[in-house]
Amino acid sequence: MNIIIVGSGRTGKHVIEDALKDRHNVHVIEKDKNIANWVATNYDCVVINADATNPETLKEAKADVADAIIVTTNDDAVNSLVILLAKKMGIKRLISSVNNDELLPIFEQLGIDTVESPYRLNGKYLYRAMQGPNVKEFLDLGDGFELLEMIVEKNSKVSNKYIKQLTKDKIFPQDSLVVLVKRNNQVIIPEGDTRIFVNDILVILSKKEKVTELSNVFEAE
Repeated sequence: MNIIIVGSGRTGKHVIEDALKDRHNVHVIEKDKNIANWVATNYDCVVINADATNPETLKEAKADVADAIIVTTNDDAVNSLVILLAKKMGIKRLISSVNNDELLPIFEQLGIDTVESPYRLNGKYLYRAMQGPNVKEFLDLGDGFELLEMIVEKNSKVSNKYIKQLTKDKIFPQDSLVVLVKRNNQVIIPEGDTRIFVNDILVILSKKEKVTELSNVFEAE
């Protein structure tokens, strides 16, 4: 994937590291010259020392071919403006940190995948949002595996299907396993005859590199 990352502070650096680890093509936009120079020296990515709120900067970062943009600055006004510019330029996956909880509804109205709380801004949640907005939570188990919470959307490939049907039709990526189903205040141990409904949360064991593929299964068709 082609990814633009705006800001390379504490949060941004985690996003850069995860994106490069997964071998994505990364363009970083950083306004601070000293930080930009440090990132260019320490990471194998394209670094642009400029203001991301300038449309020309996004063009220089190859916005025309970008699959996603992740905005990580500590200024919500800057974040929202950059996201709006990116949306206008046709970037499909829009991810932004939100530093002020009170602004979350505004960001959500803009169609942005957001982090729920500033206390979770360690970069990994932003990166997971890029791979799939329906990934509610995740836990890195090591050895290339993660435990994910995925929410079932209406008209997705899994909604109103039985576990045995999903297994038979090989809907989930290989090496993915439904461990639990959360429904309202219930926790269900899934069996073949367990039916999956809209808004259910499935706890799934999966390989890290399968997260995007898995997320697509849960999105509305």
